[in-house]
Amino acid sequence: MKNNQMSSKFYTSKPMNVFPLPSHIFIVSLILAGLAACQPTVEQTETQTPETTTNMLQHTVYFYLNDDVTPEEQEQFESGLKKLLAIDEIHKAELGVPAQTPERDVTDHSFGYSIFAWFETMEDYEIYAEHPVHMEFIEKYSDLWSEVRVYDSDLIEVR
Repeated sequence: MKNNQMSSKFYTSKPMNVFPLPSHIFIVSLILAGLAACQPTVEQTETQTPETTTNMLQHTVYFYLNDDVTPEEQEQFESGLKKLLAIDEIHKAELGVPAQTPERDVTDHSFGYSIFAWFETMEDYEIYAEHPVHMEFIEKYSDLWSEVRVYDSDLIEVR
């Protein structure tokens, strides 16, 4: 066999089809994959469009639970808070527990839960205040807390 000749075992006169799909389907698939990769994720979308909450009412509530509340009661209370914060008139809501920050004279770690709710209008707040889910929450869980502190603020600056 000459040096410039290849064995017929390795050489074919027909080009091999490396891609099992027809070329136009393969190209469309590549384009679609590229477009999908360029789409922002939910997390990216949320961070790219900051939410404006100025001129809203912020309703902040701190619940101080009784010392004798059982873990099961606390779990039920937390479920009740989540249901409460799902009321449609609430624009945005957050649920928290005491952070493990250092003790300071001005820091209060003695509360059990905190909620932060934003309302677009005073009417939304009033609907929430009288909402059956809110009334049911108070009736069902008020025996679990020793104190409730409510701080309502008109937001004037958000960064």
